[in-house]
Amino acid sequence: MRLPIPKFKVLLYAPGLPAAGVFASAHFEDSVLVVQGKGDWFAIQGDRVRLKTGGFDGRQWLLSWQTPSGVAAAMLQGEDAVQAFIKLAPPVIAEELKRAHLAHADRGAMFRNGFMLMGLFFLLSIGLFWFYADEIGDWAADQLSDEQKTLLVEQSFNQLRPTLKLIERGEVRDTVAYIGVRVTAGSRLRYVFHVADSPRADAVALPDGHIVVYTGMLRATRNAEELAAVLAHQASHIEKQHSLNNVMHVLGWRAVLAALLDETSSSVWQGLGERLDHLSYSEAMEREADSETVVMLRRARVSAEGLVPVFERLAALASSDSTSPESGFIASHPVSPERFEALRQQIVMQSPYRSRPLPIDWDHFRHAVANMAVN
Repeated sequence: MRLPIPKFKVLLYAPGLPAAGVFASAHFEDSVLVVQGKGDWFAIQGDRVRLKTGGFDGRQWLLSWQTPSGVAAAMLQGEDAVQAFIKLAPPVIAEELKRAHLAHADRGAMFRNGFMLMGLFFLLSIGLFWFYADEIGDWAADQLSDEQKTLLVEQSFNQLRPTLKLIERGEVRDTVAYIGVRVTAGSRLRYVFHVADSPRADAVALPDGHIVVYTGMLRATRNAEELAAVLAHQASHIEKQHSLNNVMHVLGWRAVLAALLDETSSSVWQGLGERLDHLSYSEAMEREADSETVVMLRRARVSAEGLVPVFERLAALASSDSTSPESGFIASHPVSPERFEALRQQIVMQSPYRSRPLPIDWDHFRHAVANMAVN
């Protein structure tokens, strides 16, 4: 009588399967890895299986392989599955697995403290992705290298560009770029500022440096300091990686998996630009960006006095008519009296500094905005 084949549990991801993955089992038959889910199965030669370890403590195990329809992957479910996989793996990959396991043997503190990524993956797989969205977004974004982030931001802007009526040159674009460069001086990133013709009183922060400001926002601001505050706030979301984290949040498991597999060219990123144009930030993100904005304006020696008034005015316009173009910024940047009060306190409590006025003739600038034409 043939003995039962030892199996271990995995969470299976593959083209055509739900984005949250499906529970499956896996086993080895000689040097072939067999993965079986409900109605789906794969047989992969051992030397074609890719291993990637990651997670908060480096002990999350993801197996991936190429299929005719694209990349498939299996996440080992728990330490028992990891041990079984190492024990049962054929010689062609067993030694590599043992070395990887030993290398992470002493890094289990976060498991004991409740930060184990496998637990989060399990929770997400049963529909609680949004409960841990910020944590997963942070983690997945951290898995991307600087080169990958650069590729993604260029990809996102290239996808968004055709939907915009960009003002490519002229006084308005040059003035916005001047103020933007001024407020982001000393940043770790190189920012590129764009102006798009649209009645929306809004601005978009793309990961790693592109900021698009709509002419509706230029008309809604009353002086150069208010526009500086808006640009600094958008840059602060990028500095704190909120834009990239939100992408991981919105795209869900597909983005997490693509980050794990270094798949920056994956179809998962299609529509990235459009999604970024309609992302919403949490209040926690807004408060974090507020704090960074105050720091950024101080570093640039620009007055922070315009920060609260412009947000309050946009919020008042949005509350009176949620369908108006002026509601665009507030729709994605939640506000509250408590947030405004905390921001006022932070501005008041910072040590005094001498600001340098922005050399902008605002009346002339507003006139140029009102009369410009898209080139």
